[in-house]
Amino acid sequence: MSRIRTKARKDASGWRINGEKIFISGGDQDLSQDILHLVLARTGTPEDGVKGLSLFLTSRSEAGPSLKVTRIEEKLGLHASPTCQMAFDGTPAELVGEEGGGLKAMFTLMNHARLDVALQGVAHASRAHAIAAAYANERRQGRTPEGTEAILTDHQDVRRMLDEQRALALGARAMVHFTLVELVRGTNPALIDFLTPVCKVFCTEAGIRSADLGIQVLGGYGYLTEYRVSQTWRDARIASIYEGANGIHALATATRGLRHAQGAGPDAFDSFIGRLSGHEKVMDLRERWRTARSTVEASSDPAALAHDFMQLTCALYYCAAWDKIASVGAQPRLNALREKVLAAHLAVSDPC
Repeated sequence: MSRIRTKARKDASGWRINGEKIFISGGDQDLSQDILHLVLARTGTPEDGVKGLSLFLTSRSEAGPSLKVTRIEEKLGLHASPTCQMAFDGTPAELVGEEGGGLKAMFTLMNHARLDVALQGVAHASRAHAIAAAYANERRQGRTPEGTEAILTDHQDVRRMLDEQRALALGARAMVHFTLVELVRGTNPALIDFLTPVCKVFCTEAGIRSADLGIQVLGGYGYLTEYRVSQTWRDARIASIYEGANGIHALATATRGLRHAQGAGPDAFDSFIGRLSGHEKVMDLRERWRTARSTVEASSDPAALAHDFMQLTCALYYCAAWDKIASVGAQPRLNALREKVLAAHLAVSDPC
């Protein structure tokens, strides 16, 4: 952010922007009469760093030839969303908020966007499971122990993969749901700040994992584009990168997330887990998380522990969410899935 070179200058007619921006989703399209762009631009000097950044709103209809698309990126997936490189040449703009307050405004927007991306991961996980389950329930392969013709769901390994997909889709959805409920309540902003990157990391990786499992369930057909699960994988893959790469979220959680406001965020998370679940295995996992938290906080190099700490945090939230799902649903199938989830995630690594 401190290296942003796009500039905004004020003249007699208002603010004007000069510079370039890349990776602009929907930078150009013909679905609406106008396109509005939020642009972070420098209004101060380079020495001001992030304090010299302001947020602006531009309109394609008002910009005219001063706003151009100079490139449309060729992407692995998300082909329905044009990703553009934009050039601003004296483009008229409106200041959003206060001058110099651009980064704060952008982070407010991005925190909401990160939950939106987490929901993309939920959708990808659900879609991949739907495709794989429909295929496995019809595809005939091999024979049952009784000698009759079998379908894929008669095979234990296929059921294992379908169960993992379903657990990921439901658990990830619950994690975002709980977070959004807390966001709407608005009584614990420190908790929201801590939960948001955890949701973003876990749910986007859940989407990728579920899509990968879907390809495996379909076998060779999963590798063919006509069976659609490959598109789900291609679309899901970007979610762990944009709106903050997952590794950056892990690093921020292990540093600023643990230390900001005397640890208000992790303290709130610890209490929140206790409200979601009372399961003995989840409580054991919480004790491991508490030990890991102390280890990371005391470390002279928390970056080296960031990935494992984030994975442990994600596992704890996921397991607690699944315990809540099973306790509310009170169905044998949900209870069985909960036990599989707990068994799989209790083996998650602790930071050394």
